[in-house]
Formats: sequence, C-alpha cells, structure tokens
Amino acid sequence: MATSPSLDPRKSPWKRGDVCTRGFEKPGFVLNHTSEYLEVRWSDDSIERIPTNEIDCLLRVGHADSLGPDGRRTNLEYLQSLEALDFLQHGMTERVKTLRSDKEKKELDRLVRRIFSDGQCKWDAGHAAQLTMLLTAPQNVGIAFRIREGIHRLFCSIE
Repeated sequence: MATSPSLDPRKSPWKRGDVCTRGFEKPGFVLNHTSEYLEVRWSDDSIERIPTNEIDCLLRVGHADSLGPDGRRTNLEYLQSLEALDFLQHGMTERVKTLRSDKEKKELDRLVRRIFSDGQCKWDAGHAAQLTMLLTAPQNVGIAFRIREGIHRLFCSIE
C-alpha cells in the first residue's frame, strides 16, 4: 500500500498548488516557493508573500497533486481554474472599457452567447479558445482568424 507524502514541509517541500491555512482562519493555494518566501493566494483572492522565516505559522492541509473536494480534480487544477477565471474577468473588464457604441456592445453580447451556448455549432465549439481570446483580448488574435470568424458568422445559422 502506497503512503502519501508527509504534509510536513520539512519532509516534503512546498509545491505550486499545495493547500495551506494560517490558524485555520482562511485556506490558500501556494503559488510559488523560493528560498526567500512562500507566495500564497488566499481564499479572499489576496496574494501574500510570506518570508521564509515566517512560514512556520502555516499548515499544509493538502498536496498539489491530491484530489480536491470534488474527488475528480487535483488541488493544482483548482488553482489553475481560479487563475483562468481571473484572466477572463480582467480581460472582460478591460474590454468593456474600450467599447464605444451600442453596436459594439451588441456584437460583444452575441460573441458571449456563442461561446457559452449549449447549442454551439461545431465550428464555435472547435474554436472556443480563440473566440474567448477574441472576447477578452482581441489585440492578441491574428487577422487570419478574424477573417475566418467573420466568414463563419455570415454563414452560420446558429446565433
């Protein structure tokens, strides 16, 4: 029977995605660990760099590769999902600031509906990552994809 690695950081070093807590007050994910500090993303979305000489106040409660609460995804996968959602939220906030007309707002709304629709066409489903980038950071989407997406939009009956 295999034993899981120790939760004691002196026996098993910290890794990105480890779950920790400070006095059981709030949980957090380890983002980074260096010889100078441990960087933690707390449940309130704050990020703290804890100097190495102060990390003894933290308790590791789960390893990065351990299964999370749903029993299907690891703690590291949970952290990556949180970071992806943060990226989307930040991208959308910045994108909305650039809108200049009601027509642009309606186009953005249509794009959101296409990306998150249950009845997506095959083309949209196959290009969801690029469409999401077009939604959040259009400056990072190439002209070739923009042309293909425009042509697809003209001929796709699902809208």
